[in-house]
Amino acid sequence: MLRNVLLSADLTPDFEHIAKFVCGLPDLGTKRVVLGHVIDASGMEGPVIAAEIDRAREAVKESASALTCTDLEVEVRISAGDEEASEGLLALAAGSDANALVCGTHGKSPMERLITGSVSEEILANAELPVLMVRYSLLRNVEDAANMARRFGRTLVLTTDFSAASTRAFMSVLDLPKQALGTLYLLHAIDPDLDRAAAKKAEEGAEFQLRNWTAMAEQKGITARPVVRHDEPARAVLQEVDERRATGIVAGTRGRGALTEALLGSVSLTLVRQASCPVLIVP
Repeated sequence: MLRNVLLSADLTPDFEHIAKFVCGLPDLGTKRVVLGHVIDASGMEGPVIAAEIDRAREAVKESASALTCTDLEVEVRISAGDEEASEGLLALAAGSDANALVCGTHGKSPMERLITGSVSEEILANAELPVLMVRYSLLRNVEDAANMARRFGRTLVLTTDFSAASTRAFMSVLDLPKQALGTLYLLHAIDPDLDRAAAKKAEEGAEFQLRNWTAMAEQKGITARPVVRHDEPARAVLQEVDERRATGIVAGTRGRGALTEALLGSVSLTLVRQASCPVLIVP
């Protein structure tokens, strides 16, 4: 699932942090990382575009010196066009046979995102591939960013509403190397506003589903624990993460495009902005 990943190489000072993080991904099965960079070529002539591509390629290669790991195949790909940076990166991912994307994010608030935009969150909103996101603020505060990636699956919280997207997220976890996984907490949040009878019925249904998923995980040799909380989903996940000192979160999404934040913003984007660990979002 994370065998071939595309990493956004934005050439900002923070790139060094996410590059070090990527050096831990081989423990999750990563063999190849494509460094993708997008040039805004609006209004440029052909020779100028070619020169800009060469310049960007050299700059990305220089920045890639932070990728000190030797067990990864590293490739540089440059895109030039008039599309948004997020669109260019998603096209690069599709063209390079990536099966996941890795993005650092500043975890901007909704107001900040409205004013300045967020490439990483636009990628998250439109990606057809899993996206592993980690805030730069977390990476700056650890001694070993690569170890954060290595430990992603040690204590893993997967939030599920039993939708098709949640099921895909669960299957993605089962696809990770077994040795990279410690304990998997399968979390379902029940609407706290339900009346007692409806809440009890919802809880019984969730427990039945979670037992089935727990059995499936254990058949793969993965230790799994079902968890039911009566709370708003994002708050339930964040509380579970804090109590378990989780090292990673996995969540599914239901939609893509401009309205995706209305569908997943209260959960996935909240987790990306607030969680104390990396978040894997599976479309």
